[in-house]
Amino acid sequence: MKKTTDAELSILVVDDDENIRMVLHQSLEKEGYHVSTAKNAEEALNTLQRSFFHVVITDIMMGEMSGVELLQQIKEMNSLMQIFVMTSHSTLPHVIQCMQGGAYDFFEKPLKIEDILISLGEASRRAARWSTLYSRLSLSSKEK
Repeated sequence: MKKTTDAELSILVVDDDENIRMVLHQSLEKEGYHVSTAKNAEEALNTLQRSFFHVVITDIMMGEMSGVELLQQIKEMNSLMQIFVMTSHSTLPHVIQCMQGGAYDFFEKPLKIEDILISLGEASRRAARWSTLYSRLSLSSKEK
């Protein structure tokens, strides 16, 4: 059975700052990840309705819809979606709200790519375990 490897992990980066989207896109693709970007929450939700992603990395402070609201909407669409949040305006209430809302990790700007890569390695392992479990459960339900 094929496992999800780091290179197979698909990531959606959501940030209203074009430079951050570009740097993350280039840095993560260089590591072998499949990366797409969205400039705001609305564009991210449209993208998520059309394509599957293992991980969403989103800014918290964006224009019309915050990253916290985006996180809540994504969790309603797919409760297993792994969401990482990032911000340059971090406060303890933001961190708590995001983690209670289902975020897997929290990054402060300026970003450290090494920290994101460590979290993506963990995300890849979780995705592989879920894929294996899903395949096993799907096979056992078909055998009944």
